[in-house]
Amino acid sequence: MDFSHPSDSLIAAAVGALATVITALIQLRISWRKELRERERGQPITKKTRRGPVLVVFALMIAAAIGGFALSQYFVSLRTGDRDELRADLQSKLAEINATAMRLEQARTNERKQIETEVQRADASRQGDEGTAASVLVGPCKDCSEQSAMHVTVCASVPAAATVKEVQLYIRADDKQSWADARVQPGQESGQARFAEKYSERSEEGAKQVCQVFANWSHERTRLARIVVKYAL
Repeated sequence: MDFSHPSDSLIAAAVGALATVITALIQLRISWRKELRERERGQPITKKTRRGPVLVVFALMIAAAIGGFALSQYFVSLRTGDRDELRADLQSKLAEINATAMRLEQARTNERKQIETEVQRADASRQGDEGTAASVLVGPCKDCSEQSAMHVTVCASVPAAATVKEVQLYIRADDKQSWADARVQPGQESGQARFAEKYSERSEEGAKQVCQVFANWSHERTRLARIVVKYAL
């Protein structure tokens, strides 16, 4: 029988008490019949004999009430123990669910960070393959030689951890000339203009600069000097 509800324990206690009372009534009837037979035989009936069945009934009724109350309390204690055990089990399950949810959230966070890192690495690698460019416009220099002409440093910024793979150099005399046709080699003269033979590096906050020195000693023409730095991370 399931005594998980208060009404179940009360019904059980009431049934027990009712059974005890019915038993007492049966005993009382038997006693009364016995008294009637004794009267028919003419035997004297004492006060003690008359009080006997009544006392038994009262005793049985008191015992039934006490027994019913004790039985009800017993079922209540069983129900309380089951409730405490169920509560502890639910709390344990909730703790497991919370721990699992936290592990899943941490795994998703780590996966998202890993994806973001890979995307950033791929973007940086693509940008390194495309290269970082810088340019400068240098006007003509009257009465200048290569030695006396102004030397301009052209610098392109790259990540601090980058390794320079190639520095491409371009000297363009006008806008009609394509960049492909304007490419020169380090130290190569082009129309009284030249880049230095070697590039240099210098650090800056969170990055570094790759620089190439350029000189234009043409008396008439303005030059557009451009460098493209390709690198790897």
